[in-house]
Amino acid sequence: MAFDIDFGERGLIKEHIWKFLLFPEHWNNPANGIPHNLTWNEVPFNNAQINNVPADKKGIYCFVVKPDFNKLFETRYLFYIGQTTRSFRVRYKEYLDDQEGKGKPRPKVFTMLKLWKDCLHFYYADLVDDNHIEECEVKLLNTFVPKVNTDIPIAKIKPELKNIYE
Repeated sequence: MAFDIDFGERGLIKEHIWKFLLFPEHWNNPANGIPHNLTWNEVPFNNAQINNVPADKKGIYCFVVKPDFNKLFETRYLFYIGQTTRSFRVRYKEYLDDQEGKGKPRPKVFTMLKLWKDCLHFYYADLVDDNHIEECEVKLLNTFVPKVNTDIPIAKIKPELKNIYE
């Protein structure tokens, strides 16, 4: 058999290559410290889990890809950090709608929701005070600079971080 390349498969593989900022200086920066206790909960992201997401709590949430591969230690990839002052369930449902292409989902969010739909997890930590929610989101965004997030507060003032994923 002659050498050949399946360019369709190659394109699919390339679509799954994503960059991450793994910068310990940000993780260890006291300015990024979270002054509130965050207790994280996790649910797989799919329609069947919607009733396992609280309808009466608000706070910070993240989308994380967790490969379902039991021959290695647990591996996770942080893709997105967000916050809601409405309920987690309302926000979760909006992302399910985005995944189905309803409305006008943001391109990076839509791509994340579609490419990793079978291994995407929704993490959430409830906070009561809206000011604490905003503060925690900003600190987490500045610490991890997730690729899917388009509005990173520190990138507005630090030119070294502008468009780092482009």
